[in-house]
Amino acid sequence: MAVAAADARPGLSLRDRLARAEQGFFVLVITVVLCVAGAVTTEGFLTGGNFASLLRLSAAFGILAIGLAIVILGKGIDLSVAGVALGCAQATLAFMSGGMSEWQAILLIAGLALVIGVVNGLLVAYLEVPALFATLATGLLTIGGVDIFLLDQNFYALPPGSAISALSNGSVLGVPRPVLIAGAVFLLAWLFVTFTAPGRLIRAMGDNFATARSTGAPVRPLQMLTYVLSALLALLAGYVTVSIQGSVQTTVTSFDPLLFTALTVTVIGGVSLSGGRGTILGVLAGALFVGVLNNLLILHGLSTAMQDLVRGGVLIAAIALDAWLHPRDEETAKTDEL
Repeated sequence: MAVAAADARPGLSLRDRLARAEQGFFVLVITVVLCVAGAVTTEGFLTGGNFASLLRLSAAFGILAIGLAIVILGKGIDLSVAGVALGCAQATLAFMSGGMSEWQAILLIAGLALVIGVVNGLLVAYLEVPALFATLATGLLTIGGVDIFLLDQNFYALPPGSAISALSNGSVLGVPRPVLIAGAVFLLAWLFVTFTAPGRLIRAMGDNFATARSTGAPVRPLQMLTYVLSALLALLAGYVTVSIQGSVQTTVTSFDPLLFTALTVTVIGGVSLSGGRGTILGVLAGALFVGVLNNLLILHGLSTAMQDLVRGGVLIAAIALDAWLHPRDEETAKTDEL
């Protein structure tokens, strides 16, 4: 009778099975398929120089996406990451150009990034301002404030031989330094989310905010912690970016693509916008996928408008898949922090 009852029990639906699977593995498989297609259709894709460039650029927005993913796991959103990355990097170059020592400039700007993270946390966790609007505002305020109060000119070049430039110079055992830095960040983030009490509580808070709060979890300090970590990782991503490119621009035309890329990496990697779901492996897979996709779009010589069209379609598809796999129930809607 027990066997018959088990056989009669309805099995999991396709959606439930996919929702329980690790999305990062699927994304890695798709990335491999995309690489094979690129090797067949794109001249120069398989060269060592192209892969080194692809991985270097993927490292910067991968670090940015890690901070964003930690916030989203806790049922938030941080749209200030691009502003912090670009604005703080540009401000550091401006201070160095004005005669300040590099380490003094880095420490000063790290303090600024910390303050921005704290402000985001206060607005969202304690004043209960919707995170979508609060963090978009702080990101734009960072870009605008740096431009108005700290910059004397539009362009600052990174001095050769500086500590920031060393972030991208050379390699270790053939692996570019930005990739090693990103790898260390991914490893530390995985350890934090998986094995530490704050990391596990952040995921629990994102899965069910009301339940986490009722069980005594310090949800407000945890929310603030996610935004502080996101801001500091955005600062590191900005330094890696300026190290690779030699300079940065603090304009909307540079703010939007960076934010868009970080969001795309996070969502494609399986970090659910409903909170509490997703893995660091998924973010890594998402970074590799977006890096390969961007590289192929550029190698094929597509116009900027066509590239935006493709990236936008990929992001919409990823968000739609996330909504299908993780539908929001009534309780989720009531505790939503976005």
